[in-house]
Amino acid sequence: MTTEIAHKYYKALQNDHFSYIYLGNFDDELTYSISHLNETSIVEPKNLRNKLSFLISECFQNIIRHADKPELVTRTNNKPSMFIIRNIKNSFFIGSTNLIDNSKKDLLQAKLRTINTLSQNELKEIYLNSLSNDNVSEKGGAGLGLITMAQRSGCSLEFDFEFLNYFLSVFFIQVVVKTKKEQSEDDLYEFAENTTMDKFKDLYKQMVEEDVLMIRKGDFSQEAILPLLNIIETNLSTNSKWHGIKKKIIYLLIEMLQNISKHGKETNGIRDGIFVITKKHNHFTIITGNFIDNSNVEALENHLNSLIDLDEAALKEMYNNTLLRQDTVETKSAGIGLIEIMKFGTKKLSYTFTQVNDIESFFSVCITI
Repeated sequence: MTTEIAHKYYKALQNDHFSYIYLGNFDDELTYSISHLNETSIVEPKNLRNKLSFLISECFQNIIRHADKPELVTRTNNKPSMFIIRNIKNSFFIGSTNLIDNSKKDLLQAKLRTINTLSQNELKEIYLNSLSNDNVSEKGGAGLGLITMAQRSGCSLEFDFEFLNYFLSVFFIQVVVKTKKEQSEDDLYEFAENTTMDKFKDLYKQMVEEDVLMIRKGDFSQEAILPLLNIIETNLSTNSKWHGIKKKIIYLLIEMLQNISKHGKETNGIRDGIFVITKKHNHFTIITGNFIDNSNVEALENHLNSLIDLDEAALKEMYNNTLLRQDTVETKSAGIGLIEIMKFGTKKLSYTFTQVNDIESFFSVCITI
């Protein structure tokens, strides 16, 4: 996995104030963690945060309760479920992807089309009638979930199905939440250009092909990275295969995220960057990307090269020497952080500087466990 992947996904999401995309296992504990992710990422009225948390939970419940799995997993049909939330200008985009048995496809498609023809009053009436008739079975609950998603968002539900094989299709659904009732033509155009169903499907396909588990783009201030660590730790805890290296992964994640949080370029109070995790052949690769001033590139590149050339014993010696030096706290923590990252990697650290303009460059760093 190369460092260029960070810059590629950053460019794909560059208009996002905040975005989080996750592929993998889903359970109720993870739902709780992600539904609270927006509390540090969205500085908006509480009622909006509550609405988004509800819609996030509904997308997750759709995956947890109603996704179908192939009886025999092969390379062709081993398609992971996906959750995505993006904030572009005055709109939020929430979506999910999961496998569905082809025998259920026509009924679900008809149900979604019907929901999209109903007014808010009609949606409310159907919802209340379903509750009063005590007609909430597992399938009925799925229908109520879709109805409440349309109610809460105030928008039609966008959806599509992609044929996978004789038994299964991939089901895509997304919903839009607008923070303002009226938006400028520029805002509407930018949102439409970046969140069409085709773009959603292309992003999913690309992430599956490149073995990407998680992407987080946005502000990497100290407050913003703590919920992200909770999500990752929850995911590792649910998969018994990773218990042995869980502490190592979490420790390395902290160092990588702290590197952006403390040393990424700050613009208008935001340290914008991207964080990507991939998993291939039982190895995790962590890639981060953030902006730095061009004036700092040469010194950082020289420092990184000097670290990459060291063996394990030399790294340990440099670590101890850095602790003993009478440097400033900021300089010392920066040096120790990079050494710690290299100590835990199973492969050499790699990096890339991509010049953006005359002022700044995009710095990507990659390490594999």
